[in-house]
Amino acid sequence: MRTLPGLRSALPDREIVPGELLDLPGRRLRAIWTPGHTPGHVCLHLEERHPAGLPGHGRLFSGDHLLPGISPHIGLYEDPDDTEVTDPLGDYLASLERIGRLGVSEVLPAHQHAFTGAGGRVRELLDHHEERLTGLLALLATPLTPWELAERMVWNRPWEQIPHGSRSIAVSEAESHLRRLVKLGRAEAVGGSDPVTYIAV
Repeated sequence: MRTLPGLRSALPDREIVPGELLDLPGRRLRAIWTPGHTPGHVCLHLEERHPAGLPGHGRLFSGDHLLPGISPHIGLYEDPDDTEVTDPLGDYLASLERIGRLGVSEVLPAHQHAFTGAGGRVRELLDHHEERLTGLLALLATPLTPWELAERMVWNRPWEQIPHGSRSIAVSEAESHLRRLVKLGRAEAVGGSDPVTYIAV
């Protein structure tokens, strides 16, 4: 069978250690571990004066972690070496806080366009997820499965218009928010439910 580009996993040729300066002669490029969108996501902080003299501390290659106009997808991932349930949204929120403390001059994301005001954008995303969690608690006044919760959540279009292939992505995002609520003690699984339903506590 013909192999299409991008369908096979890329194998890393070296490990990037969070916090380390990468071996890039003449530059100061530091790896910042930012799990959430994916478990191994990193941003790269170019710790140099901005060429246009913008205030702040360098530029950030933010990948999918920090985008100017959309919230990155926060789905599910598991650690095969750990029996503890992961908390991707919790990971993402902690990563946002970490990036917000850098005080960068400019953000160079993987999508959309370069932008300034990283601290303000971080705050917007933190507020967005807190509002979403609060809204989900209201929905969880009655027990719901992750699928039922996703159907009732506000998306960028009505549920009926979301393509079937994209609905599983929406459900994984709903479940990542459920896991956060459970970890915070604000929701719990209903014992004996099959499929599992969750309710606010």
